[in-house]
Amino acid sequence: MKNQIEKMIKEIPLKIRLKVSNEMAFMDLITELGYREDKMWDESDEKDNEIFNKLMKLAREHTEYQMNEIQRWKEDGSPE
Repeated sequence: MKNQIEKMIKEIPLKIRLKVSNEMAFMDLITELGYREDKMWDESDEKDNEIFNKLMKLAREHTEYQMNEIQRWKEDGSPE
């Protein structure tokens, strides 16, 4: 089972890895800063949905920015 999970993880594209990482970081940030209580997201709560959707949008945009930066870095010869 462990080998199957490791194999699946290795097959996840970089963009998806970054997107999930960014989503988690953005959600954690607002909790760590005290803007949101550390609790499950409530789909029936309109305010929760609004905040969640904004965070996901920001994470997507940040992921696109990161992917573009990686592409530019590669085009620049992947300098150290």
